[in-house]
Amino acid sequence: MKIRGCRVSAPLMQPWGECCRIVEWINRNGEYSCIAVRGAATVAEIRERVRMHRNGRRHTLTDDPTTPASRVRLRRG
Repeated sequence: MKIRGCRVSAPLMQPWGECCRIVEWINRNGEYSCIAVRGAATVAEIRERVRMHRNGRRHTLTDDPTTPASRVRLRRG
């Protein structure tokens, strides 16, 4: 998989004591994706997780009434 950019957060401490990092990237089609990895994940582990990632369901926030009804619409509020 080719990506245009990738960003890894600093370790985030969870309330239950475990640490994680958020990995965000944009693929060559301009689609945004993100995953959580363990805080101590190595570069090789993060690379493998990004490579194995499969996009799931997409949710869109929109006020545009022309958006097809079959798409999920989240209310602003």
